[in-house]
Amino acid sequence: MPNHDFESTLACSGGGGDCAAPQSYTWSIPRSPVNDTVGGHDSTDCPEANGDKECAPDRGAVAVSINGVPIFGPEDAPGGDAVAAEHGAYNEDRQPIELGICHGHAAQGGTYHYHADGNCMHWHPKDGESIENDYDESTIQAIAQNTYDGNHSKVIGVAFDGYPIYGFWGYDDQMNVVEMRSSYELKDGETGYNGIDDYKYTESLGHLDECNGHFGPTPEFPQGIYHYHSTMQNGDGEMGFPYFLICYHGEADMSSDTGAGQGGGGGGGGGDCDGYGETWGPGIGPPPPGCGGGAGGQSEISVVDNWSFNPMALLIIGLCVATASSLRRR
Repeated sequence: MPNHDFESTLACSGGGGDCAAPQSYTWSIPRSPVNDTVGGHDSTDCPEANGDKECAPDRGAVAVSINGVPIFGPEDAPGGDAVAAEHGAYNEDRQPIELGICHGHAAQGGTYHYHADGNCMHWHPKDGESIENDYDESTIQAIAQNTYDGNHSKVIGVAFDGYPIYGFWGYDDQMNVVEMRSSYELKDGETGYNGIDDYKYTESLGHLDECNGHFGPTPEFPQGIYHYHSTMQNGDGEMGFPYFLICYHGEADMSSDTGAGQGGGGGGGGGDCDGYGETWGPGIGPPPPGCGGGAGGQSEISVVDNWSFNPMALLIIGLCVATASSLRRR
């Protein structure tokens, strides 16, 4: 269950009885993220990656937030862009779909999940405020302002390739804090009704790559790390599809079908030295086996077994644990 007020929406209020309920998940996350340099992947769910990267599921879990809530892909059950429909880009006439506060809702079985945003975990109401009345979702331009404090956003989750997901705000090339923007845009004449198929990737339209991430410094990794961002806008101020991520920059073993119906998890390891991070050094961690450093591997996020010393693993897991602990205290 999320650490903030939420709405189950139509799965509950529509008479289906699938109100958000506590769930038990096991997520398998690589301890040592390894860049995917293999290629040759099925590109059905991320055609703009051209098979160079593993596609994240278009529906179902693509990552897990640090409050335990699954992060889902952009599409709704009929195959449209759930977030675009919520903001009036088109009329979803195939099935009633409604997103609640923070662009989350419950699905079959009461599995609460996010389709976009996910930053409510770091929004704390002042006296007299409530998330229902004061977390501004009136426009896609307003949403990122809810958590702007002049600083780089905090971590909100981790993808199934082991790389972290941050909120809306990050560093540009001059180390200014700016709202990170997607580089996806609608194809001519499209609205999002056909989901992923309606979008194209335009390099440098925004700050982020075809997976919706980039390599650069963060407060926790000043030497740089590949990381994703949640996005509500693209470089032109339109919908920020894919909102979290659409493909995995790192190796993700999608055969690990765990958690929230469609999981992902721990590929990694391997001895491809060229695929490990973007640089060597602090904040990146040692190379994988066979490349002159400590061991790679994978672990369940809930139970971590057989630890070897790995600075990157300790930083990422420690960061998630510390942030999650802070959320519980609040």
